[in-house]
Amino acid sequence: MRENQATGERVLTWGFLILFSLLPFCGFISPKSASVVVPFAGLVIISAYVGAGGSVGVLRSRVWIAVAAFIGLAALSALWAPDKEVASDRVFKLLAFFPIGISLCLIANQCKDVGGDNASKALLAGFGLGVGFLAWAVLTAGGLFALLNPGVPYFEAPSGNNRGAVILVLLIAAVVLVTRRMALLQWFWATMVGLGGLLSFAASQTALLGFVIWVVVFAAASLIPKLTRALVIWGGAAFILAQPFLVLGVELMDPTRSLDLTSASVGARLDVWIAVAHKTMEAPFFGHGIEATRSITDWANEFLYFGGRKVPHPHNGILQIWIELGLVGATLAALIWVTLTRWIDRLIRDDRPALFALSACFLVVTGISHGLWQSWWLWGVFGVAAVTLTQVRQDTGTPS
Repeated sequence: MRENQATGERVLTWGFLILFSLLPFCGFISPKSASVVVPFAGLVIISAYVGAGGSVGVLRSRVWIAVAAFIGLAALSALWAPDKEVASDRVFKLLAFFPIGISLCLIANQCKDVGGDNASKALLAGFGLGVGFLAWAVLTAGGLFALLNPGVPYFEAPSGNNRGAVILVLLIAAVVLVTRRMALLQWFWATMVGLGGLLSFAASQTALLGFVIWVVVFAAASLIPKLTRALVIWGGAAFILAQPFLVLGVELMDPTRSLDLTSASVGARLDVWIAVAHKTMEAPFFGHGIEATRSITDWANEFLYFGGRKVPHPHNGILQIWIELGLVGATLAALIWVTLTRWIDRLIRDDRPALFALSACFLVVTGISHGLWQSWWLWGVFGVAAVTLTQVRQDTGTPS
């Protein structure tokens, strides 16, 4: 019995070492590799945790209620989705992904000291490699991705590193917590300066904006914590609920689309956002069904910058909730946002700025870029959450 427990603990440690060391840079090798690394590490960690005699009680959480409500709403929306086969396929994938991802995060929240210094060093080493791969991509206009994919056109090769750069930025919170406890903050800030400089020349404007938001919110949360907390929690919820109206407001300010927005895909994304916002108003309460934009072609506005009429996803995860699940889905998302960000109050005071910065960074990245249900993105978020949860410390003066 003890031998099985010891084996389980060793495997558990290795599971976290795999996650910590590979997640920060795997996206620079293969853009969607998070969808392999995170579930593999997650299954190893979950199995090892149970095998080591870990209490399944840690899996009891109110978060399952929110997950069940969201997946239930998505499944229901498949009944009126334009393409029921595509919608059903997405629902089945969510049913497979979320139990593993949520279980990984709940276990990670209980495994604060697993691996000890080795785990911390693995995370820092992986993050350092990620920064190195980003530097390679910037200096050679493609980096390792271009080397492994020689058939990709030269002007498209730099974009192959975009997903890796985004995951790297989302992991900053975990890294700052590690470096603070290891008395390596000077190394961290030096790395941040280098990372900011590299992102200024990188292909991913999403990663650069996420980095800027992280730095600004981290500084604000350190200097004016109460105001920043309120802005992140309640401002974030308002941002979710007001999303389509904000986009339509932008259209009202420039109805003829006279501004030159060709750079950084701004014009193309705004084309899509305006079209999706108008379509959302046609089914404002329950939406058009999950994965609806893949089938819709009768958009209300002409696309000036975006090519074609097929929109695989809105490049705005919040608008995607609105057009697929309507106000009901957006309200549920806002409630989940408030619940998760208010949980940060349970952490020790020194850890809170990094978590509020991560929350704001995540919301902005979600609101301007990737498809909400893309496998690599879902697994990347679960991986980042799990890594970060192993580094935070709960304030013993607050109720659990």
